[in-house]
Amino acid sequence: PKQGKNVKAAKVDSRVRRAEAGKLIYKIDCGIPCSDELINDDTMNNFATYLTENLKIQGKTGQLGDKVKVSQEDNKIVVTKFKVLFAKRYLKFLTRKFLKKEKLRDYVRPVATSKHDYQLRYYNIHLDDEEEA
Repeated sequence: PKQGKNVKAAKVDSRVRRAEAGKLIYKIDCGIPCSDELINDDTMNNFATYLTENLKIQGKTGQLGDKVKVSQEDNKIVVTKFKVLFAKRYLKFLTRKFLKKEKLRDYVRPVATSKHDYQLRYYNIHLDDEEEA
């Protein structure tokens, strides 16, 4: 018997195995800008609908179905995915796109606070008094 093709083709990526294992919850905490009223409830609702409309599953937008749920809890956006593969970094990308659309990108940035959480924080801007004088 011949050993023709590579055996590596059958090997499954660990990310795919983890995605097929069960559900994963990502949270985007918008608490800091919400407390300063930079982001209001209307903007939070827009953010949730933006994620719902623009998340791509297998290369298609608007095909979330039961695989991905986007919800809003207080000042947090919660994205729950069931047996589907997309990176946490993809949520950061979509968050940045939304902030750019809302003209908030110059003030706020998403920062990873834990393995499955992002938090919107202000940029640290230090003005030197010596340069102004």
